[in-house]
Amino acid sequence: MATIGVVGGLGPEGTVHYYLKLTERLRALPHDGRPGLLVDHVWMDRFASLLRSGVEAPVVSLLGDSLLRLHRGGADFAVIAAVTPHKFLAALRQASPLPIVDLVEATQRDILRARHRRVGMIGTRATLTEPFFKGGLERAGIEVTVPATREIEFLDELIFGALASGPKTPAMSRDVQRIVTNMVAKARLDAIVVACTDLMELVEPVLPLVDPVASHVALAVESASSNLNG
Repeated sequence: MATIGVVGGLGPEGTVHYYLKLTERLRALPHDGRPGLLVDHVWMDRFASLLRSGVEAPVVSLLGDSLLRLHRGGADFAVIAAVTPHKFLAALRQASPLPIVDLVEATQRDILRARHRRVGMIGTRATLTEPFFKGGLERAGIEVTVPATREIEFLDELIFGALASGPKTPAMSRDVQRIVTNMVAKARLDAIVVACTDLMELVEPVLPLVDPVASHVALAVESASSNLNG
């Protein structure tokens, strides 16, 4: 039986979201064909501190250690239960003892399947301003609109600050919804990509929402099925 390893903790609520999505999908498989699940916890504050230092090697080492623990625990492949760490996917794949399922590839696939051509996106500063996610979608012919600079800064501080250390509040939802409304007002969009697990519950669907977690989980379960059948 295949085992899916999950690099978790980035942040904890996002990991719970992944776990629920994974078990929901896996429950549809035959009892004797369901993969196992193994979760390793990476501390969010440690990751955020290293990310903001701007030095790649310590971040890759932190996430790589988690992948190694999953490998030693018997995982056959891994998912990283957060969007921003996929910035380091290429380096992690070079060092990882496990194959890693690509969240960006999974999201791109589902956007194209839904025939969305113009999307707005919310997430961390790295996700919205660096090429690993936005560039991946654009190379597939998808137009991507992101919030204004000050709104990106607000989202980054929210995700690594209040959302990482406390509960969601109505004020957070209003602030995030205002940012989404501003994007919709300035561009003709087909959908909104909620490229941060902790933001999904704060967004009201004024347009179809693309959940990269759901896309990632679907590709992971397909990978598990291929492993079992191969």
